[in-house]
Amino acid sequence: MNYRNESSLVPRNGHTLVVGIVARISGCQNQKELSLEDQVDHGKEIAREYYDGEIDFRIIATKGKGERLDRPELAEVETRLEANEFDLLTFEDVGRLVRGVTACLIFGIAVDHGTRVISPNDDIDTNHPDWEPRLMDACKEHVKHNEQASRRIKQKKMNRFKKYGASTPCPIAGYIKPDGAETFSDWSKDEDAAEYLKEGLQILRRTLNGAAVAEYFNEVGFSPGPYCRKDKWDGRMVLRFYRNPILKGLPARGTMHTTKKHITGRRTSSRNPKGPTYREEPHLAFFSPDEIDPVLEALEKKNAHFKRKKNTNGVDCRSLVPKKRTRAFGQHATCFYCGFHYVWGGNGMTDNLMCSNSREWHCWNSVGFNGPHAAHNMLGVILEALSSLEGIDAQYQELLQQTQAGGPSNLRTRENKLDRDEKKIEHENEKIKKLIREVNDVDPTILYEMMSELTERKKKLSQDRLALMYAKNRQLDLPKSTLEIKEILLHHLEDIDIHSHEFGDLIRELVPEIHVYLVRLIDGGHLLPRAKIRLNLAGSIPDVASIPELQQLLSRELTLDLFKPPQRELIRPEAVRLATAGLEQREIARRLEGNPTQTAVWNALKLHQQMLEQGLTSPYKFVDEPPEDYHKLRRHKNKKYSFQPKPGYQRPPL
Repeated sequence: MNYRNESSLVPRNGHTLVVGIVARISGCQNQKELSLEDQVDHGKEIAREYYDGEIDFRIIATKGKGERLDRPELAEVETRLEANEFDLLTFEDVGRLVRGVTACLIFGIAVDHGTRVISPNDDIDTNHPDWEPRLMDACKEHVKHNEQASRRIKQKKMNRFKKYGASTPCPIAGYIKPDGAETFSDWSKDEDAAEYLKEGLQILRRTLNGAAVAEYFNEVGFSPGPYCRKDKWDGRMVLRFYRNPILKGLPARGTMHTTKKHITGRRTSSRNPKGPTYREEPHLAFFSPDEIDPVLEALEKKNAHFKRKKNTNGVDCRSLVPKKRTRAFGQHATCFYCGFHYVWGGNGMTDNLMCSNSREWHCWNSVGFNGPHAAHNMLGVILEALSSLEGIDAQYQELLQQTQAGGPSNLRTRENKLDRDEKKIEHENEKIKKLIREVNDVDPTILYEMMSELTERKKKLSQDRLALMYAKNRQLDLPKSTLEIKEILLHHLEDIDIHSHEFGDLIRELVPEIHVYLVRLIDGGHLLPRAKIRLNLAGSIPDVASIPELQQLLSRELTLDLFKPPQRELIRPEAVRLATAGLEQREIARRLEGNPTQTAVWNALKLHQQMLEQGLTSPYKFVDEPPEDYHKLRRHKNKKYSFQPKPGYQRPPL
């Protein structure tokens, strides 16, 4: 294509041509970042062939797989195109932007907003009337190349595995892979591990419990292996380890295969329906099939009812459900004590959630809470907060007018503040580095806390910068009143199922922070979960996040009970009122709803008396550590227990 013969470019602003250059590398091991610079230089050459005046180059250089459609730079390119930011958008070839038909959509957005797009290696220029068929041909070639390369590499590796036992993975515990080893024939068994593995199999045969074997391995100091993410064994790791056919001298390839998810462009790993290919390597066998297969079959039979159910077509019912997308509170609510997320399936009850760290014996808080009940309570809190929006409408209107009146000057003020904050963070970072160099006996705990705090501030600064960029590049769509915000949220909440993933997604937007802690009645009894939440009523309205003042006005911190009050506390207020009127306990019991016993009324009045004696307005007290008189909480007494909070976590104030 002869670019010089094409029509020249005219800047939108009349003086400076704004050129967007997209550069991307996959980030594979053999790729160098120098390639990004080469792509940028190529884009600059193309732009200068078109325009001899002043040019403002705006670079979007990233690492990522070209098939991925959820890369943030793609959303950034679309946003900046819709904001009419670029006069010209260029990249070496379409594959540098994205592989597949999504490129057609991005090209279409550019053309609709008057931005010219040039991809020299694919001979595409949107000034040509036939740019669309050229683009479709390029997309076809890029996708075809990817698929052919994938099949070629898989076939080559499988062939080498069958012939030579080549393309070996990282070794698991019990095996030694010498430096430079290329085949399984080069591997050897760690004879010191044989005794541990045989004893572990005996324990597994007796108990059919992987946790019992894990406990033995940890006691004798048998390491999970140099490439394992954990330094201690657990039950799941043990079962996964003994199911590995290499223990029988049968290394396998092709157990899993990848499947492309066309919505996101990601490739997920799933079990290969054709099954793996095995290769016999007798020198790697710790057990014969007769020794280990009966144990594995017994385990399979014992745990069969725990497997996921399949539909009539034999497909896993949750095979297409993302693991990271759960119902409300799952992988969202945070344990106040250790900082780890709550997960579904608490203490054997599918509708309960519990601290994920407690499952690993690293947090004493094993008290769960009922998810549907908590979701119902959360919905009530949100609706109550919406009813109070009318009281702050005047403040909202005033802030909205200030934002609109300030215009560019307000954005410049925010940008200057971010610049000052960035310099301050850099200065503090240098001070910490100087402290490390000059002082030898710095407390590592204090140093870690300082670095963690600095990292959080950098993260917040980055988020504010992104919000400012959106505010500069497009006209913000802000609700004109709190009544409009209320209508938007009520529309979102209308007929929503609290058990659905959609409700979970909405809760994550409206309640970005949930910290769950425990309370207890002052007269004892069960430990009860309560949550401190940060409610952001503008969480589902993206543009409000670009105005910190509005977001602060629409945010508030609240307390949410995740439990049903014990009977004595539930009837206490009414029982006290009737007792003050002179009624006896039997008469009070007859008048109260739910027909409590006289003993329950006595307990309620006694609880109230204790509150008066201690000068309290609430009968609940905060539980900071596991109480010794509560015999249902004994996880911290187990020898496997060690409290390990999330690195860098700091408890929020209550």
